[in-house]
Amino acid sequence: MGQTPSFDISVSHQGAMAIVTVRGEIDLVTAPLLQEAFEGLGSRVTVDLREVSFMDSSGLAVLIKQKERMNGDELRIVADSRPVLRLFEVSGLTELFEPTPDLVPSGRKTKPKFKAP
Repeated sequence: MGQTPSFDISVSHQGAMAIVTVRGEIDLVTAPLLQEAFEGLGSRVTVDLREVSFMDSSGLAVLIKQKERMNGDELRIVADSRPVLRLFEVSGLTELFEPTPDLVPSGRKTKPKFKAP
């Protein structure tokens, strides 16, 4: 039997924005873990999918459900991998989620919290 790919979710905060960072594959087995990560988060959530190597429709369903639950609050998707972006494209949900390649929305500038020596 094959080895299960590693999967990890972490939640951090930048001001009022909760950042849900996902690593690995989002599929039928791991999608419920993503759903659990959304519990108790505020009205501004960014989902960082840049380290997701694969996502199927079950992961997309979790994102759609979360967007509906948030009822107009801010849910941002950060993604830059072709397989993940392709899923948004073929499902016709690119305009709904408007995935961006960076955590900081274009046009917004933030100060670095620290400078490297």
